[in-house]
Amino acid sequence: MMPPDAPSAAGPEYLGVQFTLPDLGQIEFARVLRDLMQDAAFARPLKVRASEPRPGVPGMLTLAFLPADRERAGQAVQRLKTILLRYGAQVDQIRLPGER
Repeated sequence: MMPPDAPSAAGPEYLGVQFTLPDLGQIEFARVLRDLMQDAAFARPLKVRASEPRPGVPGMLTLAFLPADRERAGQAVQRLKTILLRYGAQVDQIRLPGER
């Protein structure tokens, strides 16, 4: 999988905000994904990329968006924080576009 801010020859260049979620187990992670998929804040043109938690590897969620949708993505990030709090998740790390 390409990083969310990597250019693609096949399409537009997306930016992404990546959340690392070490405190979420598989069940809670699935519930967070369910809530995201039902919430209009995450509708197109925004995209959600998910990496399930595995033993020794935390789950990650990336909110991918085009530069023109930065304001809408900011609102979605705030909504995602609310959803994560609902399940007692502590956000260990947030990577913003351009950070390595």
